[in-house]
Amino acid sequence: MYIANQFKQAQKIIREFNPENLKSLQKICREIQATQNALQEKSKDLMTRCIKKCGGICCKNVQSDLIISHWDFVFILTLKPSLEKNMLKCLEKEQPFFSSDCIFLRDGAGPCIFPNNMRPEVCIVTFCDDTSPVKKEIVSVKRKFFKLTWFVLLRKFRSIFFSHK
Repeated sequence: MYIANQFKQAQKIIREFNPENLKSLQKICREIQATQNALQEKSKDLMTRCIKKCGGICCKNVQSDLIISHWDFVFILTLKPSLEKNMLKCLEKEQPFFSSDCIFLRDGAGPCIFPNNMRPEVCIVTFCDDTSPVKKEIVSVKRKFFKLTWFVLLRKFRSIFFSHK
């Protein structure tokens, strides 16, 4: 699936939320952001190594659609809708079927256009070193993304099966 399609899917999910559900979605996304903050704080040494020694190699020669999902876009767009225009510009550079540098690197080189505490799940929990010191924080981020996924899926389920009364 093209990453642009995943972006459109996320936009559609967010648009379909009523104000009450949107507040709940925002709350879940702020929880994800808080867990990302905790992970960033505890993983400073790992991040420094990534930046200085590896040079962000994990953002090079990748297939972005295998790393970034529509759930990541739901998370980011819910918390910071002002990024949408910039994200759309980046999506114009997508090269489906080919590995390339991540399209969300500023000016094609970096840093990432997403704020440190609003990164896609795989990007924030992946390190090129031993992650055992931050295992608890990584699990916490993954659980919050899981919570986001189930919140959206259950809302869809409820709307399909309980709206025909």
